[in-house]
Amino acid sequence: MTFFEYIGLFVFAASGAICAIEKRMDFFGILTLATVTAIGGGVTRDVVTNIGIPIFFSKSEYMMIILISTILVILLRGSMKWKISFIMLDAVGLSVFTIAAGIKAIESDYNFMTFLFVSVITAVGGGLIRDILAQEVPTILKREIYAVASLVGAISFWMLYPLIGLTISSYLCLIFIFSIRIITYYCQIHLPYIENGKIHFKQDQ
Repeated sequence: MTFFEYIGLFVFAASGAICAIEKRMDFFGILTLATVTAIGGGVTRDVVTNIGIPIFFSKSEYMMIILISTILVILLRGSMKWKISFIMLDAVGLSVFTIAAGIKAIESDYNFMTFLFVSVITAVGGGLIRDILAQEVPTILKREIYAVASLVGAISFWMLYPLIGLTISSYLCLIFIFSIRIITYYCQIHLPYIENGKIHFKQDQ
């Protein structure tokens, strides 16, 4: 779980920093967006589940990981393809945070509904706050398959871990969530939406 959380913190912080650079924010803005993207979902989870002070505030290494990630993005700013990097990092973060939170929920003996809430809010909460601060329509409210990828992956994880064990099911579902997000993004497959009185299932070219 700790390994997954570290990966999630790193990549979500990077995605937040990339978004901030694209929005031409200053250094404080870059660090702020990186931080809220990395910890927003976890803090929201901890507050709602009433575990006390959110875990982020008791682990100094979390902020160190965020700082390292942010500095690397700033240093590599001239050699990265921002759009591709943002989508890939965000998909990795979505995957690892869903599974890391799911593992924690299972170890805490949460019921199925609480398990789903903890898994999904941890994965999408930071991105939601990031998009709001960046004055973008949050990804989870657009037609893109984002929160649904986390939800489907979490349900799959809940069903698989009693059958094949926590370790194997966690890695399988990591790949599953990442694949759903990337494939649907690049194939422009979206949730149904209504436009001009018609229901659409795929964005027009």
